[in-house]
Amino acid sequence: MKPWKTVALVAAISLSAAACGGSGPSKAAPTNKLTVWMMTGGPGDNKIIGDVTKQFNEKHPDVKVTVEVQQWDNIVTKLTTALASDNPPDIVEMGNTQTPMLTASGALAELTDKKGEFESSDQWLAGLAGPSTYQDKLYATPLYGGTKVVMYSKKMFAAAGIAKPPATVDELVADCGKLAKAHTATPNFSAFYMPGQYWFAGMPFLFGKGGTIATDKDNKWTAQMSSPENQAGLAEWKKFQNACSTPSSIGANTDSPDQDQIFADQKAAMIYVKAWEPGAVAEKNAKAASDAGYFIMPGYEAGKPLPVIVAGSTIGIAQNSPNKDMAVDWLKIITGKTFQQTMTRTIHQLPVVASFLPTGNVPEVLKLGAQAATVSQALPSTPGEATLETESYNEQFFSKIAKGADIAGAAKDYDKHATEAFNAQSGQR
Repeated sequence: MKPWKTVALVAAISLSAAACGGSGPSKAAPTNKLTVWMMTGGPGDNKIIGDVTKQFNEKHPDVKVTVEVQQWDNIVTKLTTALASDNPPDIVEMGNTQTPMLTASGALAELTDKKGEFESSDQWLAGLAGPSTYQDKLYATPLYGGTKVVMYSKKMFAAAGIAKPPATVDELVADCGKLAKAHTATPNFSAFYMPGQYWFAGMPFLFGKGGTIATDKDNKWTAQMSSPENQAGLAEWKKFQNACSTPSSIGANTDSPDQDQIFADQKAAMIYVKAWEPGAVAEKNAKAASDAGYFIMPGYEAGKPLPVIVAGSTIGIAQNSPNKDMAVDWLKIITGKTFQQTMTRTIHQLPVVASFLPTGNVPEVLKLGAQAATVSQALPSTPGEATLETESYNEQFFSKIAKGADIAGAAKDYDKHATEAFNAQSGQR
């Protein structure tokens, strides 16, 4: 599942066409049909989506709801084309980094005056509420979230004399040393396998120092990588990555090689995982998975974990839809507590409000993920964030720092490039 991934640069170029088609309200008369595009791997790809339509039809008994499941590959290109047409899907799911691209194009209907009608909307996870808002107006609602926690081998910890998970980053690095010493006979062993390109793991080291990716003033974004806080965080990232992970991981990402396979092969005592990854480890080595424990990535002070990035999906209404009022009713149900709890139990995605987390039958990794997500920072709500991801710019930057690049110089280069990207397509709406 790739809700935070972006697509080809051609999708960004096509935004101008979408802006022309979706800039004004729909003039078509409402219909008795509601078409919903949802993404593979999410709630729309599961039979539980029928619960939403069933409840919706209690208020709108004569409306036929059709849910069409889309693939993540090339979805922005497909969405910009469909939303710019005179007959768009009424409701669309998007990845959180894709949302500002579609919002800036004028493809999505504004929901600002409806926000109070969505259950507990004042408590939406910041990492999803941020991308749903563009230039202080609401154009989507969060749908589900996902973040990461540390998965570790209890057996390896015990063998290294580590009685409990670390409470601070310094303790974590010290534990890495103990684990490495206990596994000198294991080739290419990582105490904490951490690919250098894993910027979703690296950025929290900056957040923990008080850093932020960029600031927004009068709809103009300015990247802040050169700030003292961010430079201090980058130094901590390098120290951690170099001390805890194998040297060959500096230029790698989580998929190549597969970090779940590395843990399953017992060549790492810790990895940083999404909620579904323990299941992937179990498929490869059930014994390694059954031995696993979990903890939230610690911060620089005990009791203050590193803030996380929350990935996931949002959901919005087409500007050209003739059925906006009905579509809002459908969105209220899918984002409400009852369905969100069903979703969390069934497909193990984070609910849009932390207090929506069910009390029973929830894996430990998901409970900790929900706890971690309460301390998060949103990515810049600008189409340029998707541009950086299309270029894999953030991945290459964090890998460069791990390799030993001059932090001040690299940060200066980052700020120049990112600031240009952040502002290239802002203000189209």
